Amino acid sequence: MQKNDALIAVVNNLQITEKRMGGESDEKQFELLVEFIDDLIRNDFNRLLSILYRVDISEEKLKLKLAQNKETPVPSAEIIAHLLIDREAEKILSREKYRKK
Repeated sequence: MQKNDALIAVVNNLQITEKRMGGESDEKQFELLVEFIDDLIRNDFNRLLSILYRVDISEEKLKLKLAQNKETPVPSAEIIAHLLIDREAEKILSREKYRKK
């Protein structure tokens, strides 16, 4: 459930329109997120860097994940999508932890 909530949070943070993402399965939403990130890599890299900074993805973690990718090639956009979702899931867990106290 947290991964689904994290995916929704990423979609909202990136301001991907409801028209594009609404009503889709988690798998389809993930595919659309990967396409969106791939488009940023190709056409608006500065915006992608801004998003990664805003979501708090460390440069070191990103470099490490991309370097590990050489053994089993996965598109960079997919790696970044997973990092964004994982970071949002961490934030959700943290909020729940401190909300209970």
